[in-house]
This record gives sequence, C-alpha cells and structure tokens, in this order.
Amino acid sequence: MNATIEPLRVLCFDDDEMALTMTQLQLINSGMLVEATSDALEAVGILATQELDLILLDSVMPAIDGVEFLQLMRSLQLECPVVFLTGHGADGLRELVREFNVLDILNKQDDQEGLPHRLRTLHRGQANWKITPHSSPDGHRAAS
Repeated sequence: MNATIEPLRVLCFDDDEMALTMTQLQLINSGMLVEATSDALEAVGILATQELDLILLDSVMPAIDGVEFLQLMRSLQLECPVVFLTGHGADGLRELVREFNVLDILNKQDDQEGLPHRLRTLHRGQANWKITPHSSPDGHRAAS
C-alpha cells in the first residue's frame, strides 16, 4: 500500500514580480502548494492564517528586507522555517541570520534549476540542523 505524501506548503516572498511568478510556477509544477506575494503585510497575513512548511524569502527588498522580515516574524511570534533565495552574496547574510530558523541560503542564478528538490531535502532535514558559516544540511558549503 502506498502512503500519501503531503505536498510541501511554501510561501514565496520576493519584490521582483517576474522572479516571483517564475519561482511560483516552478514549485507548483513540481507538486507544491504555493502562496506568493511581494508585500510584507500580505506575507504576515498568510503566515498568521495558514499552515506552511517553509518560507522562500528574498534578502534584498525595498520596503522590508529579508532580515527585517525575520525580525518581524519573531516579534509577532510567527514561526516557520526559512530558505533565502537571493541574487546577492550569502556571506554577510549568513552572519545576520544566524539566530533565526534559516535552513539555507540559495543563489537565484545557481540554485534555481534544482530548487524544488532542494526545498524538499531541506524540509526533511530541518529538525536536526541550524545554519553554520560554511555548511549546508547536506554537508556542502552553502551558496555564496
């Protein structure tokens, strides 16, 4: 008898509408349930009202950046694992997010192709892992 696997429920939060739409379609086509927004208040509303498995979060946005969004989540006591998907370097970001439940920092250009698989892998391994300066859950150096 085959066990039914629940689809991963993901919130994508990015200010770049084209990147947001492309990522949303990619994840939906891989069988995930996806909410997408470019608005911080809408993202908070989604987090407060829906059960999610993880947030795919851009790091650099004009109104509120990714780290500020993590701080807002904490102040509102909204818990959800986060994966950053950024077009910018990860080294400085890695230090800024050390205290938060960040599963990984992925690069938009380098990690987009295998994104659905990577998110599933990170979700499965999240209970035993916190981001470190030079590693990812599978033991490889995190994207820079």
